Amino acid sequence: MMATIAKRSGHWLLALTMLLVPVAQADESKGWNEASAVIEGATRDVIQLMEDKTLLEESAEDLLIAEVDKVLSPVVDFSYIAKGVMGKYYRKANDAERERFAEVFKTTLLKTYAKALVGFKIEKYALVPPRGESPHEDKQIVSVDVFAADGSKYTLIYYMRKQEQSWMLVNAVLDGSINIRLSFKNQFAEMMQEHRGDVSKVIASWKDKVDPGKESA
Repeated sequence: MMATIAKRSGHWLLALTMLLVPVAQADESKGWNEASAVIEGATRDVIQLMEDKTLLEESAEDLLIAEVDKVLSPVVDFSYIAKGVMGKYYRKANDAERERFAEVFKTTLLKTYAKALVGFKIEKYALVPPRGESPHEDKQIVSVDVFAADGSKYTLIYYMRKQEQSWMLVNAVLDGSINIRLSFKNQFAEMMQEHRGDVSKVIASWKDKVDPGKESA
């Protein structure tokens, strides 16, 4: 079960990594261009982190996670995604449990991403032209084909939503088959069955996988 969580986290990690690939802005709608600009800004910030070799040392893990948090939090709507992951169980949870899971879920992704920053190498990428303009200016889809150094090719589809004046990532699909939010949602539902509907136990199990040996805050 927990191995499945790690696998799901790996899928999300790949999607986040691809999110940080710089893309040229096409002559498309204002909303699409704005969403693409958000991706480019995050790219510059992460590249700066990767250039600081001291952050990539094992002893600097906590500091790296903190720096990654600064970069991704303005770009990824972790709370929105966490709510979707909880699905129908969101209503069953109390406010404290909802807040706690959002926190633990975010920590899961940040730790997984930070640990793997060094390992992923991008050879080249290509922005996939959109098939047409979005019917909703505040919702945009950005697709990118990415080629890894080992010859692997991935197609990432990013779902962006404008909230007030900011564009945020709310979901991602890998190679047309792995829906990040849905994958974690299914995992959460499986764990709810395993723990007989106890939301608190599911949250505790999720955190134990992220921070083995550490007491829950």
